Amino acid sequence: MQGDEPRATFIEHLEELRKRIFRALLYVMLGWVVGFFIEPYVYHFLATPLLGTMPKSTRFVFTHATEPFFLKFKLSLILGLLLVVPLIMREVWGFIAPGLTRQERRAVMFVAPFSAFLFFFGAACGYFILPKAFDFFLSYLKDYPDAVLYQNPAQYVTFVVKMMLAFGLGFQMPVVLMFLAQVGLATPESMWRYWRHAIVIIGFLAALLTPSGDAFSMLAVALPMVFLYFLSILLVGRIAKRRRQREQQMRTVNTASHFRDVR
Repeated sequence: MQGDEPRATFIEHLEELRKRIFRALLYVMLGWVVGFFIEPYVYHFLATPLLGTMPKSTRFVFTHATEPFFLKFKLSLILGLLLVVPLIMREVWGFIAPGLTRQERRAVMFVAPFSAFLFFFGAACGYFILPKAFDFFLSYLKDYPDAVLYQNPAQYVTFVVKMMLAFGLGFQMPVVLMFLAQVGLATPESMWRYWRHAIVIIGFLAALLTPSGDAFSMLAVALPMVFLYFLSILLVGRIAKRRRQREQQMRTVNTASHFRDVR
């Protein structure tokens, strides 16, 4: 917060937080209504990876009378949240921005668009890798000629959404590292020095993010994250270089001012 700006009281902060939470909940409700109407199209979109690879004998089967309603209920809510994320983030930013320094605000504004792009790009990669994944898993169905696959739609949609979310979150690694570099907590030298440790951490995160926990899914998430880590070193290097240049310019200006004051 700037020194010349008036400081809000604790009660004023709570009142502003209450208003922003209320608006965020209103956005979610409106998004939920919109999601309810577009849910059939999104369901067909999510079902396509399995529909294109499953054997002809495979069927989507509900196992409980309430499952169709709750599937539409949950998927509509997820869609509603995705639709209103920009509005919710606007409320979050409006609440926390006054408490940040100029450097911190600049760092957030720098990485926020990149973060959104990487999340949706990662989710898209997760979606487009699913047909190959299902083709791999269903190939073992041939070992059981008497078996028929009856897939529960709710479990399937949950799995697909979690996989897309895992890829989207995994692709946030450059954003985190770039933000840390922007505020001076990460350097390319330290990232090169600890790259082996980073790969171990990436493997742990991949195991944590993948919903199925199988080796194929973990590898599918971990390999792009490893690539993004080394790509992040280059990006962090550019940020660190600009940061050092700014610091050098500041030192030069301060030195010049000091000599003028001495004279």
